[in-house]
Amino acid sequence: MKPAEQTTRLFFREEYVYDVIELASRRTFDVERGRRVRDAIVAAGLATTDRFLAAPPVSREQLRLVHSDAYLDSLGDPAVLAKLLLLDPTHPWDDRLLQPFLYATGGTVAAARMAAAERGLGFNLGGGYHHAQVDKAEGFCAIADVAIAIRLLQGTGGIERALIVDLDYHHGNGNAEIFSADESVFTLSIHANNWCWLAKRNNLDIELPAGTGDDSYLAAVREHVPAVLESFRPDFVVYIAGADPFREDMLGDFAISEAALLARDQFVTDAVRGRSLPLLVVTAGGYGPTSWRIPYNFVAWLLGKEG
Repeated sequence: MKPAEQTTRLFFREEYVYDVIELASRRTFDVERGRRVRDAIVAAGLATTDRFLAAPPVSREQLRLVHSDAYLDSLGDPAVLAKLLLLDPTHPWDDRLLQPFLYATGGTVAAARMAAAERGLGFNLGGGYHHAQVDKAEGFCAIADVAIAIRLLQGTGGIERALIVDLDYHHGNGNAEIFSADESVFTLSIHANNWCWLAKRNNLDIELPAGTGDDSYLAAVREHVPAVLESFRPDFVVYIAGADPFREDMLGDFAISEAALLARDQFVTDAVRGRSLPLLVVTAGGYGPTSWRIPYNFVAWLLGKEG
């Protein structure tokens, strides 16, 4: 095994999984994706189940680093939360509806802390709720886990300047808006369509057209990620590694191959780790029965580097 700073710390627990009954196209999200990735990694002999760390749920105190008390109180009502998340209103929801968000956010926080402490890589097989805002749920994102993790690390003196590299198919509008007046956090998003527009120095939104293929996509990633790393000089990086640019995704319209998405993940990781920066990875979006393969390939590659 390589030294701790080069070891990938993996986070997952069963509480990330709750089979919600979604409306319309939202039925395409595979709520078991994290479990599928873990099970496939174990089945391939790349790691044992005890390699996947189980973090506690995010605390109310941590949630308040980003979210308002009124909003957090509203999330305690399953009917209100179901409405915010556009879920089937006829289903008898209970408190379990919020649990995956609390536990996955706890995983993001723990992975961030470990990455910062070890100057290594923390990988959460969940999280990346990049549409959630201070007092608003959007795009099936109820809790701004990445923003909470950054605020926590900044508050404890662990980091000062954080870069969010968001390569989900959808614009990372929630994080962009949360940090819209904070130049200590750079929000970089390469996506299909803008969901908001900001007048901020440390923000860069790159829109790509429908049908974008491997070459154009990777060219955008290779141009902008190193440039921002060089100009902004963060001391912590979050990578929102969405699977939904995949050409088999049921909600996206890019034409990116599985191989190109692995090349994307490898490039971002090498660009960040080559600068000896701590890296947090969260999985974000991905829709359809094959979306789990994208984070699986990423984790398998990382574990293979340790052998």
